[in-house]
Amino acid sequence: MSRQTLPRLLLWLTAGCAITPISHADLTTEWAEAFAQSDIEFSRSTSNAPFLPLAFAGYNHYQESDVELGDGRSLSFTQDTVTQGAILPFLMSERDALLVGEWVSWSRLSPDSEQRNDLEVLSVGVPVGWFHQRDSNWQTGGFLMPLGHKADSADAQWSWELMGGGFARYTQTDRLWWAFGLYFDINEQSNLALPYVGASYQFNDRWTLSAIMPWPAVMYAPNDGLLFRFGLAPAGNSWQLDTNGDQFNYVMDNWDLALSVEKRVHSHFWLELEAGVGGLKGLSIDVDNGEWEAPDFKLSNSPYINIGFNFRPSLGD
Repeated sequence: MSRQTLPRLLLWLTAGCAITPISHADLTTEWAEAFAQSDIEFSRSTSNAPFLPLAFAGYNHYQESDVELGDGRSLSFTQDTVTQGAILPFLMSERDALLVGEWVSWSRLSPDSEQRNDLEVLSVGVPVGWFHQRDSNWQTGGFLMPLGHKADSADAQWSWELMGGGFARYTQTDRLWWAFGLYFDINEQSNLALPYVGASYQFNDRWTLSAIMPWPAVMYAPNDGLLFRFGLAPAGNSWQLDTNGDQFNYVMDNWDLALSVEKRVHSHFWLELEAGVGGLKGLSIDVDNGEWEAPDFKLSNSPYINIGFNFRPSLGD
């Protein structure tokens, strides 16, 4: 699972979006015009931070990945992943937007033990979301994201997974908004739910605090061509594997702590560098037995790096 696809789709749903079908090459102009003519509000204040990515590609390397077996045991791997994805929002009415995306990922898992062979896992996903501007202050949204994973082992089969959620956003002032919601993750090995709650406050054009669980962060944009982010993000190196070794699923409730730097390299294209550590676990609910799993903030010795290339259109330029 890409550490970028899920949060970006949810940010779209909780922050707002508006575009129409493009009839000529000037995408920015079309997006800005569609946004201005609709009733959907993305932001009431100005910021140096760029707009959310519509498309992205990247490579990340984890020094250590944990794979949970169906019998409770775990294996350790070194992981390399290449990911590509895109999210396209379409303005359906003055107050509604449809989001459709695609995501493809290839991961190589190299075991610490020489007695085990490398594993390669192909993953594909199709996120679909809906966003509604209820009134000047309230916005609601929801999404579904079916996922498929397949390893390259001899007996490997496609394993299927469904992620989704529903969310609401309340804009209290020009610089402060609140978000509430719930994620769910259904797969062949476990069912999980994650609460989503918190607030985002923009101090000025440069500084923004996103105090939203499960991935709080601080963002600093000194100008419109540079962005720093420090905080949590969904882990890209957590997997479940059945005891037969032929079906993989992504584990949703693990997190990374990282510092990322993004720089505009040309027009709407940005280069991203990120480094951090894994080993954090967020608050979650095991749907099968109703048990709450408390957060675990112990950092592992599993560093990772990520290099990405993002397409971030400027809304309102």
